[in-house]
Amino acid sequence: MKFTVRLALVSAAFLLAAPLAADAWAEAGTAIENVELRTITGGKERLLSSKARANILVFFRTGQERSFDALKMLAACEKELASKPVRWVGLVSSTEPPAEVQDLVTRTGIAMPVLVDQDDKVYGALGIRLHPMVAIADARFALVTVEMYRQIDYCEIVKGRIRVLLGELDAAGMEKILDPPRGTMPGDDIRDVARRDVNLGRKQLMIKQYDKALASANKALEKAPMGSAFALIGDVHAARGNCAAALKQYLQALKLDPSEKHALEGKKACAGK
Repeated sequence: MKFTVRLALVSAAFLLAAPLAADAWAEAGTAIENVELRTITGGKERLLSSKARANILVFFRTGQERSFDALKMLAACEKELASKPVRWVGLVSSTEPPAEVQDLVTRTGIAMPVLVDQDDKVYGALGIRLHPMVAIADARFALVTVEMYRQIDYCEIVKGRIRVLLGELDAAGMEKILDPPRGTMPGDDIRDVARRDVNLGRKQLMIKQYDKALASANKALEKAPMGSAFALIGDVHAARGNCAAALKQYLQALKLDPSEKHALEGKKACAGK
């Protein structure tokens, strides 16, 4: 009962931001400006470090259960990788109350410095519109990937991305983390629920219930980043005659799942429009 209530609250909070999910984040390879930002403790620090082989940017906000949960997971991940050449930085909007940010840092136990993104310039450059998010860059300050929050094994996924940059894990090993053998991971039930959300959204799309289909896709994404959910959002945009917005979603879907059939078909259909 407690889990059901908690999941409902999380989904409701996500749906409040549902229109923003239609915007994809920056492409891999995007150069990140190494700006100097104010810290929540009053000092100043650079966003990135050329001495680190992996730069981890953690975007979060106060008053949000998902941000609290993500930071708790990442605190353990940060501690485990403390001896590695990894730079961890938290990023909050300049609209966030400093006292509440500091309280969240204390309660979650993260050790990383937290920088204040004045006027949300870093957020805007990377297309970060949902919280929490983790952006990972290399030593040359190029964006490698962005990881949406997941309720299950978020630290393991972020850690896997870091290990790939450090040369400790190959692509096949990362794929096993992202898509473990069925039945070996306690989050299988969450992904099953997410797939049902997408299937429901497909039915809603067929009868032109576009807003409901978008809501179902966003519910699925809250549980697990899935190419099929991004493809569904793309199909809703395409059905509404907006191929430019649809293509962004198809490309994001194909990043997660290069074989996603709806995304492949939608991208082909929209290519000439």
